[in-house]
Formats: sequence, structure tokens, C-alpha cells
Amino acid sequence: MTKFINLIVNENMKIMHRPRLWVMIVLLIVSVLLMAIFINNGNQEAEQPTDLLGFVSTSTDVLFLAKIFAVILAGDIVASEFSWGTIKLLLIRPANRTKILLSKYLTVVLYTLFFMGVLLVSSILFGVLFFHGQPSAHPNLYSPSKIIGTYLFQFIGIVMEVTFAFMISTVFRSSSLAIGLSIFLMFTGNAFVQILHHFEVDWGKYLLYANTDFTQYLAGNQVLFQGMTIGFSIMMLCIYFVLFHFFSWISFIRRDIDV
Repeated sequence: MTKFINLIVNENMKIMHRPRLWVMIVLLIVSVLLMAIFINNGNQEAEQPTDLLGFVSTSTDVLFLAKIFAVILAGDIVASEFSWGTIKLLLIRPANRTKILLSKYLTVVLYTLFFMGVLLVSSILFGVLFFHGQPSAHPNLYSPSKIIGTYLFQFIGIVMEVTFAFMISTVFRSSSLAIGLSIFLMFTGNAFVQILHHFEVDWGKYLLYANTDFTQYLAGNQVLFQGMTIGFSIMMLCIYFVLFHFFSWISFIRRDIDV
């Protein structure tokens, strides 16, 4: 267990020593700050002040940045080892390949949580700074439970995106392919599902992006495809999750590397 924890610590250290991580963190914080300034100025002109919870809820729109940053890390964390040739140094360690691969994946998940945490904390801080004590235009619309639910639903979707990018990175050993393809599908996958929904193409319910939005199961919302339930979506996500990891694992442990 100690050796496995050391692998995760080592992966964290490698990521922390790259300037890219700090640029991502700054971009997240600045995005929330700019949103707070924009909303505050707009509300003053419209005389419709927003309260703290309202801003924290609105700032969840910035979660798409956390998703992109997590995908970038996932798409690069394995492929970069092959690109730089450091995979040889990694594999001469006593830990087996399965533990090495798992440590990399868990590192990406931890940074996903970290990015979301940075977003939540900064939104609370800027919310207190700009909106604390102001009345809400929609007092019944926002609540801590709804905000937590939004973060939880978003986390499930982000983890699936991250797992897909991690698989592409491992199988094809290409950071650009893993990052590019994952971000492309991130922006087009939901649109494609909506098109299938519009034309009532029933097999669309088996696609990944038809099952990552759990808000469709909230009271008053309509599911994308007939016959879909929350249990069905959980089952489909589990199948995709297992398949993504299987292809990653089988590719990594069977690849011949001259160490």
C-alpha cells in the first residue's frame, strides 16, 4: 500500500511541477471573478441583486472549464510518458504495471476533485465579497442541496469524460489525439444525442452522452428517450466505465517496451 501511495504522490509531484497546472488554477479563479464582476454590474443596472447562493449556483457554469482541464491532464498523463521516453524509468520500478496505471488514473480523478473544489471555494469567496447580504430575485430557486446536486451530477459526467480521455491516451499513446478527440466529443456528443432525440432514434439511449445528464430524472423533466430510467443510465455508465478501463489496462500491460 505504501508503494502505491508513493506512486500517486510521485504523479502529483510531476503534475505540480509543470506550469500548466498553475495556469489552469488561475484561469478558473479569474473566470469566477470576472463572472462575479459582470453579474454584479449587470444587477446594479437592472436593480435585481443576486444573493450568495444565487451566484454560487450560477458559477457552476464554469464547471466546463474544470472538465476541459481534467481532460487535458487525463489525455496527457500516460501518453507523455511515451513521448518523453520516461516510461522506461517508470517501469523499472518494483510496482507492477496495473498499479502504475491505476495510480495515474486516481491522480487525474483527484485533480478533477481539486479543480471542482477550487471553483466552489472561489465562487463562495467572491460570492461573499460581491453578493453577501443582498436579497435574491428568486429566493426559492437556489439552495445548498441543489448546488451540491449540481456538482455531484457534473462530477459523474466529468469522470466519464476523463476516463475516455485516459483510455485514448493509453491505447494510442498520443496526447493530442486523446485531448482533441475528447474535447471534440465533449462539445458535439450532446448535440448528436439531441438530434437523435429529435428524430426519435431509439438506439440513441445507449450512447454515453445520453446517460451522463442525470437532471433529466428530476421531477418535472422529460427523459431523452422512452424507456430510460435512472437505473438504466447508471448501468450504461458502469458498462462504459468498465470497457474504458479494460481497453486501457489490456493495452498498457501487453505493450512491449524496451526498458
